[in-house]
Amino acid sequence: MAANSEADAPSVISKVTLTVTRGVTAGWWAGIPQVLLAQLVGKALGIRGRADIGPRFVARAAQEAGSSLSRPMHWLLAAVFHFEYAAGWGAAYALIVERLGTRRVPPLLSGGLLAALIYAAAFSQIGAATQTGAERDPEQRQGEERLVHWSAALTFGLTIAYTYHWLRERW
Repeated sequence: MAANSEADAPSVISKVTLTVTRGVTAGWWAGIPQVLLAQLVGKALGIRGRADIGPRFVARAAQEAGSSLSRPMHWLLAAVFHFEYAAGWGAAYALIVERLGTRRVPPLLSGGLLAALIYAAAFSQIGAATQTGAERDPEQRQGEERLVHWSAALTFGLTIAYTYHWLRERW
């Protein structure tokens, strides 16, 4: 019995490693159109500055820490935060989808659910961006701000879902 579990261990570890790697890759990839679309929506609505969600979050964190950042360091940390955040969501998505069974989880549905979860985790009343003061309270936001937030979350969720399923079929 012990010999069988030892023989299975590398297989389980390699499957989890491959799943997480695919998820991180999908998350990193999804981070690009998320930013681009949020910027486009923000610009089209005349609130492009409100589309700089990650940089505002980093600025707020630095302020809370009593620190001041140079402009290049501010944007560097915002980029690192953005892509690590994306990697984390991608890995979580991949692990959940693999656990549920990829054939049972269509990307449109799972991407939409992921977008709703991300919106709640970041922008709702209890969301991290709201709680830290990086984003205004939902009742104080204009409809345009909500549209920027939803476009970012939805683009990100759907891109992760479709990219992950594409990667899973080929890699």
